[in-house]
Amino acid sequence: MIDAATNLSEDGAVLLMLCSHLGVGNRDEPEAAPLTLREWNSLAKKIGDSEIKHPRGLLGMTALQISQRLDTTATEADRIANLLNRGGSIALELEQLGAAGIWCVTRADESYPARIRNTLKHQAPPVLFGAGDATILDRSAIGIVGSRNIAESGANFARRLGESCARSSVAVVSGGARGTDRIAMQGALDAGGFSVGILADTLTRTIRQPDVRNFIADGRLILLTPYRPDNGFSIGAAMGRNKIIYGASDFSVVVSSEVKKGGTWAGAIETLTAGWCPLFVRSGKDVGPGNEELISRGGHAFSDAALEQIDDVIGWMKQNVVRQPEQEVLAFA
Repeated sequence: MIDAATNLSEDGAVLLMLCSHLGVGNRDEPEAAPLTLREWNSLAKKIGDSEIKHPRGLLGMTALQISQRLDTTATEADRIANLLNRGGSIALELEQLGAAGIWCVTRADESYPARIRNTLKHQAPPVLFGAGDATILDRSAIGIVGSRNIAESGANFARRLGESCARSSVAVVSGGARGTDRIAMQGALDAGGFSVGILADTLTRTIRQPDVRNFIADGRLILLTPYRPDNGFSIGAAMGRNKIIYGASDFSVVVSSEVKKGGTWAGAIETLTAGWCPLFVRSGKDVGPGNEELISRGGHAFSDAALEQIDDVIGWMKQNVVRQPEQEVLAFA
């Protein structure tokens, strides 16, 4: 069993063993593949509908008992039982991560970011790894996204928007990638504000950067990833983390986007469809056709002139969108 010093609940420890890639490759015997998000959601429903009720109820069960109690196949039950035997190797890896300043939280824990849980619901990642002060996630937040290769006018908009967020005591949420993401986050941090980076690249390497360490130590930057902390960059990882940027934000802004291609476009269309948060799109004569298309599909126009006149960016956004419905609370499932 994972040591209690990790601050995970028993349910959280079970979820970590079932869904994370920690500890994979640390043992001689063949590894069972961790559960995907869809597989976990399916299993969570079976647990909730059974007499087990909670993930911690699986602890100490044999594969046969799991199969009988949850009406799973023998193969599925063997996989679950094998995953639950990884506590020792995961605990060792968590200890090493903790020494580097990285913590872990699961969807079964009360400390899981409430806005992400309640906005994304069953699409919320089962496990998140992070570095920095988690209370930053309780602040009002604006997601700022856009292309890696961005024109000077777009870069200026992203930076000024980040600075405006800092003046309004609003955290900037972005992906930490080159271009729009970093410009917006840096604009907020340089102005004394707060930033949240949702990473698709390796967390362990990123926190070794001196400026990142300083901002984390100052309590103004938090980094999150749904992937194993030493996970390398991939297009799939970048696409998968996009929804977390929107899920962690009260409002979002697309600074620049291509038309019908790229991660920025895909993430914007996804949030327009799902309604995770109101989406604003930079408008004006020098924006590209991707921005214009997003506005035609329901994004709210946000011009350079409007940005110049805003004192309270959250207040301005609230006045320019229809009120969103209350979010229902999601349990561990």
